[in-house]
Order: sequence, then C-alpha cells, then structure tokens
Amino acid sequence: MGQSPESPRPGRPLVGYRDTGVEEDDRQSRSAVTRAWIILAVIALFYLGWTLTVYFLEPGLR
Repeated sequence: MGQSPESPRPGRPLVGYRDTGVEEDDRQSRSAVTRAWIILAVIALFYLGWTLTVYFLEPGLR
C-alpha cells in the first residue's frame, strides 16, 4: 500500500551537528583542535579578567 517493494535503508549517523557527507571524521582535525584551544583561552582570559576585577574592587574580600 504505497510502500516500495525494497526495504528502506537505515539513515547514516550525523557527524557533529550536520551531515557533512564525508566518511572521515573532521571533528579531530588540526584546525578544529586549534580553534577549540583558542576558544578555551578566550573564555579563561575573560573569566580571570572578571574575577580579578571584582576581587580588587571589592573591599570586603581583602
């Protein structure tokens, strides 16, 4: 009833958040790892800047 005679093929799992259509895994490439470290460094610098600013401006903490 409306179905084709051959059985449906299973879908291929996604790579990350999108289907790249490439068999090799691009998530651990050199550029992806470098970008991840840069993002982590920016987050750490923002955190340290905010924390140290609050620490030195708040008189009750010292």
